[in-house]
Amino acid sequence: MYSFRQRSDTKVVDEPLYASYLARTGAERPYRDLVLNAQSTSAAEVIQSLSEPHAGKFTFAKHMAKHRLDIPLTAFGPASKHMLLVRHPLAVIRSFSKVLPATLEETCYPALLSLASELRTSSRHGVPIILSEDLVRDAEGTLSLLCCALGMAPDPAMLGWEVGPKPEDGPWAPWWYAGSHASTGFGKGGGGPGASAVKGRTPLDPTLRPLLEECQALYAVLSRRALRPRSARPGGGLLSLDSGACPVHRGGTHEYAPDSRNDDTLVGMRDGVTGSFDLVWRPAATVSVLESGFLLGDGVWEGLRLLNGVVLFADRHLARLFEGAAGIGMSIGMTPEQLLQLVYATVDANAMETGVHIRLMVTRGLKPTPYQNPKTTIGLPTIVIIPEYKEAAPGPQEDGISLFTCHVRRGPPDVQDPGWNSHSKLNCISACIQASAAGADEALMLDPHGFVATCNSTNFFIIRSHIDIRGERQCQVWAPTPRYQMPGITRASVLGLCEQEGIPCRELDFTVTQVYGADEAFVTGTFGGLTPVVRVDGRRIGRGSPGPTTLRLQAAYAALCLSEAERGRVRTLHVACSE
Repeated sequence: MYSFRQRSDTKVVDEPLYASYLARTGAERPYRDLVLNAQSTSAAEVIQSLSEPHAGKFTFAKHMAKHRLDIPLTAFGPASKHMLLVRHPLAVIRSFSKVLPATLEETCYPALLSLASELRTSSRHGVPIILSEDLVRDAEGTLSLLCCALGMAPDPAMLGWEVGPKPEDGPWAPWWYAGSHASTGFGKGGGGPGASAVKGRTPLDPTLRPLLEECQALYAVLSRRALRPRSARPGGGLLSLDSGACPVHRGGTHEYAPDSRNDDTLVGMRDGVTGSFDLVWRPAATVSVLESGFLLGDGVWEGLRLLNGVVLFADRHLARLFEGAAGIGMSIGMTPEQLLQLVYATVDANAMETGVHIRLMVTRGLKPTPYQNPKTTIGLPTIVIIPEYKEAAPGPQEDGISLFTCHVRRGPPDVQDPGWNSHSKLNCISACIQASAAGADEALMLDPHGFVATCNSTNFFIIRSHIDIRGERQCQVWAPTPRYQMPGITRASVLGLCEQEGIPCRELDFTVTQVYGADEAFVTGTFGGLTPVVRVDGRRIGRGSPGPTTLRLQAAYAALCLSEAERGRVRTLHVACSE
């Protein structure tokens, strides 16, 4: 309110519905009689007075959301615009409890969320929400965003004000405004308007901690929708649930088109401590900072595709997952069939049918303290199932990608088994970083002996041709030996398709030089299927475009996926496991 008071075109009014609220609810306040004597108790009269003409252009009315009670938004007139200022619950509870007993209703969070929801449904653009802590961090940026959202020109005068009480202060000011009266701007002295929400001088009363937890949940929803100045965003960028606002890797096998439907999907989560499985709204789906996957990268995972309601090659994926879990001595606590049913329960709850990619993660579980020994784990592993509307972009499939041979090698199984699809992916991430720095889409990785092994997130193939004794050109698909790479599900499918299509195929050691001399190259993965490779280390492969054998195998793999989906949902999996 003090900020808007500094504008020459604006008149400010301090909580004009307070008397109406007190009269209708009977709420007790130490200044109750002062308010009832100073203000009209008629909400209709108050709202009418807000539209009365004055010398300025705007009337800024500061309200507490709970004061509205059942007054419809339409009562404020079509010319009215609304905005919400939200403080962190810790600051609200600390401040309020100094004067009155703090309850959930008194904190205003239920009323704020109800108001935000009502405004969202009644307005195409919703309601601008700002956070008090952002006003402290960057008052100019936050106010600029707010003014633009309200259709007002930003005014530098809004950044500061004189110290002391103001004529517009309500009669409750002596109880609440000491910090504001001592301030000269946002966060400038006295802990006034917008003062830091979290920095507390005294610990919170333990009896108020349950209330803090309740308020935090409502605050989280409101803060997610807030306008955030660039300076308040990590790295100067916006962290938003709007998929269209997030950076997308261009090029490579994992390029995709953002889909806003993912903002409101449900995530399947099995709590290893309680054993319960819940479907959690994606923005609220979190794990503890003491979870083994977060602390140590201790776990295994699978990427799955859903086509026509069916998880493709489910038996192979779960066989690899359970084998990896056995390799790291982790008992998942359920059968492969039971785990698959959790996957289907998650996609069905989201009404998903096709064009869906699923990340299935199993991590060792909760720790009592940061420590790597699996014996310290509490309960069963954590299971997280993230389904997304996510399909590979057509560009890489049609035009091909580039690779760069990196210095980071795939190690032998006595260092870390390269066949584990584990959460510990730094070996591959390091290779990816080097390839990206070189301007390539992915990294081509060698084995400890210098032969080609794999790519950082896909399996690698080349196609070489030779002239036979009859003078005819013959092509042959080469795949690196499986010793230093992930046992890819799509890789295995391609090997089978080569046999089915009568295309000669070999698994062998070969060098980067032989890659340079190949007629064609491609990579395979669950998300992208078969993706052509047209350049390696800046050298053109073959004609520099997807070749005939690659295109043939692409078509055969697409047909295989449709055939797999036609089998329907398999209820019995032939997976060996130690459960």
